[in-house]
Amino acid sequence: MAVIITMIYYFVFLFLYLSDVISGVSFVVILLLSLIILSTVLIMYWKKRAIKRKFMLITSLMALLFCYEMPLLFYDANTHAVYRYIDPLEIYKGSGIYLLGVNRVDFQFTENKKAVIDLLNKQQMDYLNITKINNSDRYGSKNRQILKWFHLGKSDVDQMRDNVKQFLGQEDGRINEFLNSETIEGSSAGLGLALTGLIMRDDLQNDLKIAVTGAISETGDVLPIGILKEKMQIAEKAGFSLMIIPSANRKEAMEIQKKLNIKIKILDVAQLDEAVLLINELNGKSK
Repeated sequence: MAVIITMIYYFVFLFLYLSDVISGVSFVVILLLSLIILSTVLIMYWKKRAIKRKFMLITSLMALLFCYEMPLLFYDANTHAVYRYIDPLEIYKGSGIYLLGVNRVDFQFTENKKAVIDLLNKQQMDYLNITKINNSDRYGSKNRQILKWFHLGKSDVDQMRDNVKQFLGQEDGRINEFLNSETIEGSSAGLGLALTGLIMRDDLQNDLKIAVTGAISETGDVLPIGILKEKMQIAEKAGFSLMIIPSANRKEAMEIQKKLNIKIKILDVAQLDEAVLLINELNGKSK
C-alpha cells in the first residue's frame, strides 16, 4: 500500500510538471525533499523492524525516482527551439531523391519569442520557425538521453538503419556512411534512403528531382514524421516542384500548404511499394 501511495504522489507531481505547472527544478527539489523526509523517518524508526522495513522500501523507491528525474535540472535552461535551413541532400548523385533535414538550435534563458528574434538578428542568422520548448519536450529529451547513456533500446537512427536494410535485403556503404554522421537524428530519412537504395541497384529509375521525407517500418509501412512545416519550407526554398510525404501527414501538409501558400505538389504514400509505383508513374514508366 505504501508503494502505491508513493507512486501516486510521484505521478501527481509528474503530471504537474508535464502540464507546465511546475518547473523541472521544482519537480526535482520536491523529490529531493521527499527523499530527505523519508530518510529522516527511516533513521528515527531504525530499531522498529516493521516500520523500518516499510520505510526502507519506499525510501529506496523515492531515491530511484529522484535519480531518474535529476537530469531534468539541466534541461530547464532550454526555452526556445529555432529551426534553420539545410540544403536537401542527394546521397547518390543522379538519383533525384533528396532527403530533407532541418537544423535545430536550442536557445537558453530567453524570455519570449521576440527576445530570440532579437538575438538572431544580432547574429544575422536566418531561420524558418521558432517554437517554445515545453516540459513535455524536455522530458522526452531527458528520457532519450538516459536510454542512450545506458544503451537501452535502439536509437531512432539505428532503427531506421535496420528497417532500410530489411527492405533492401542488404546493407549499402553509402547509406551507412550517411547514417554514421553525428549530425543525423530521427528516422524521417528512412523512405528516401530505401528509394535511393533501389535506384543504386537499378531496381528503380528516376529522372525527376523529388524531395522525400518519411519514416519506414520493418514491413515497409511509411510512418508519420515531425517538423513537416519546416521541411516543406525548405523544399520550396530549394526549388522543388514535387514532394513525397507519409499519408499520415497529408492533412497537416494541406493545412500548411494553404496557410503558407506553398506551391509544391504534395504526394503522399502509405507504403514503400506505393512510393515505387508513384515514382514510376511520375516518370511515365510502368513496372
